[in-house]
Amino acid sequence: MNIVIIGAGGIGQYISSMLSKEQHNVILIDQNQSVLEKASWNIDVAIRQGSGTDWQLLDDLLELSPDFLIALTNDDETNLVSCAIAKHLGYPNTIARVHDNRFLNRTRLDFAHIFEVDDFIGPELLVANDILKYMISPGSLAVENFAHGAVQLRTLAIPPKWRKANKKLNELDLPKGIIVGLIRRELPSGKKEVLIPHGQDIISTGDEVTFIGETEAISELHHYLGIPRKTIRSVVIVGGSITGLNLAKLLEKRNIDVRIIEKDFERCRELADQLPNCTIMNHDATDIDFLQAEKIGSSEVFVACTNKDEVNVLTALLGKEVGCDDVITVLANTSFASLVGEYGINHAVSPRVSAADHIMSQVLSGTVTSLVSFYDNKAEIMEVNVSMDSKIVGIPLSELGPYLPSDFLIAIIQNRGRIMVANGNRIISPGDSVIVITDPKHVRELEKIF
Repeated sequence: MNIVIIGAGGIGQYISSMLSKEQHNVILIDQNQSVLEKASWNIDVAIRQGSGTDWQLLDDLLELSPDFLIALTNDDETNLVSCAIAKHLGYPNTIARVHDNRFLNRTRLDFAHIFEVDDFIGPELLVANDILKYMISPGSLAVENFAHGAVQLRTLAIPPKWRKANKKLNELDLPKGIIVGLIRRELPSGKKEVLIPHGQDIISTGDEVTFIGETEAISELHHYLGIPRKTIRSVVIVGGSITGLNLAKLLEKRNIDVRIIEKDFERCRELADQLPNCTIMNHDATDIDFLQAEKIGSSEVFVACTNKDEVNVLTALLGKEVGCDDVITVLANTSFASLVGEYGINHAVSPRVSAADHIMSQVLSGTVTSLVSFYDNKAEIMEVNVSMDSKIVGIPLSELGPYLPSDFLIAIIQNRGRIMVANGNRIISPGDSVIVITDPKHVRELEKIF
């Protein structure tokens, strides 16, 4: 596909990189030439200096037959106007990034219709929802829902004393309706490998294991793994950023006690107006004496979500120091994510990754649809529609080995609304859709197979 991206900021560059790796042709537009040049050194994209609201520039690019225009600048109005101009010029699909959630509220005005935006994306709202899913899922490192909530994916760290460790997967009595989709393991060298497992692979203590299956069955995984369930009653949020505000609103609806620490006084006033049931504290969260005096360590969850990665990592470590057991940090720079576990931080989320997952699911169409990526795009969950001409129709899954890549797993089969966890006796029929786990490099191959 040919894709025009407006805005070469952090999210724009990250998504350009993901799309480029998937062999899409990306044209990256920004007003800052030096930012564009730096991006072109690291990413295989074409660059054009200019504004997304320059209709002549967008008109010139029509000769490339663009399939999507994605507006990702830091200014909501620029993104909306860019999409409106693109649509009027003849671009078939538009996606706009928005910070202000009021653009998503359709009770009085439909901004998608007014500005002809096919899809809105709010990275800060997406990542706030990711944090909430982590909080309400005991011991989970990641949670995703598919098939309108009937299928759930959950990543958990295997406890040190799990008695069923080191058994082969085909010997484990996994709860009915669940399959193991991914294993991430630390090697003796300190490096981490990501496995798409099969029956002969084992689960070891300390592994990060991604399970996928029927939502009701997945909800009982904590019993199977011996992970205690806990109720969240209080949360401390460091940073009154857009992410922090969105998260606080979500927690308020669940009647969870929320305290926000923000050092900018004017921002505190704004937060107090929008969050009447939260406690807003005007202070620097890097002051450990303040954290101890306010008994921050008594909260169940500590979330660091300022607009600076360095501050988030530092305050998260201080949260651990004062006694918080469950610490979450927001990281714009995904390269930091591998470090947080070494520092004892329980969970890290990224607006860039959340936004990229959402956009990839919109951009990839036809036979294969991307749902969510894992571990810096080393593995991907995809939904694949089975055509009438597919080579693998009618063949039991246990006999499909010669037709499929080795780093590939069929997890779920959806047939006329029925959800079936894949096993060796299942067969795939035309018109089915299957949820698979694979290396992203196999996308083109899957289109041919299915």
